[in-house]
Amino acid sequence: MLDEVALTPDIFDDRLYSSQDACDIHLRYVREPLLQEVLVRDMRDGDWSAYIGGVTGRWHPKGRELFRKLATQGRLRSFQPVGPVSPILDDGWCDEAIATSGMEPLAIILSTIEVAKRHAASPVVHSIETVTNSMWWKGRSPSKRIVRNITAFRQALRLVLANSNSLMFIDPHLDPTIGRYANFIQLLLAARRTPATRLEVHRCCYEGSGNNRTLFVGARRPELVKRFQDSWATELRNAGVSVSVFVWPEIHDRFLISNLMGVNVSNGFDESGDANERVMLTRLSRNDSDEVQRQHDLAVRPPHYVFQVP
Repeated sequence: MLDEVALTPDIFDDRLYSSQDACDIHLRYVREPLLQEVLVRDMRDGDWSAYIGGVTGRWHPKGRELFRKLATQGRLRSFQPVGPVSPILDDGWCDEAIATSGMEPLAIILSTIEVAKRHAASPVVHSIETVTNSMWWKGRSPSKRIVRNITAFRQALRLVLANSNSLMFIDPHLDPTIGRYANFIQLLLAARRTPATRLEVHRCCYEGSGNNRTLFVGARRPELVKRFQDSWATELRNAGVSVSVFVWPEIHDRFLISNLMGVNVSNGFDESGDANERVMLTRLSRNDSDEVQRQHDLAVRPPHYVFQVP
């Protein structure tokens, strides 16, 4: 659902395109995919972003704007050094990106035509001017069908879980005492990072339907709180993880909302014992993701109650 790419500094430099207009056009073309669908590898523990930020006079205005937005949106993922020294030339940064991809695969390394030509032996390197011909571009999709189990969830959402500043798991029936949700805690543990991610679970205030509906309000409120605390508190506390649980009068749809992307989860976060059963994950537009987040904002629509685990 979220790819990781590397960008060599030359793509921001209009002198390395056929014209300033060509640079403007190609940066505009990749702007939305980079700001909605990917993380950018910040090579050598942040040396890449320090280099880009330190020589801003070299970059096209659209390049400076794109870099700023990638940084402010939290889309730069720090990655350990691989080569012996920090590069000072574009080809060196491309070599570093290729080396990091050998440690942890990248979806694509974007560079300008000349740098791409000199690194043609690496299939992951592609020119920004012909990016639409790349396998990454052609393979981009807003949706993914996965097996309905926690292992598949963790794999599909790996980069989202590990790199988000905030995560909202929205599922009306999420209950750790129910067998099909017993492994959901693994998604919370996969979000451990420093500084800590803001973790939220949002569910409705009842279970069952019709005459069999149980409302967890009033005197029955502690019953629902106890289910989460008894099931999660020890393991989350030992892992240094804290989760806020929001209980709402009504919830219908299932989502994962993060600062990096929003995902519609067709059947929620529970598992199925049927190995052939699938769940559809669909990436939301930025506007739709923001709207779902607003609908679950205490300042906009107060819930019945909120509690923390542990």
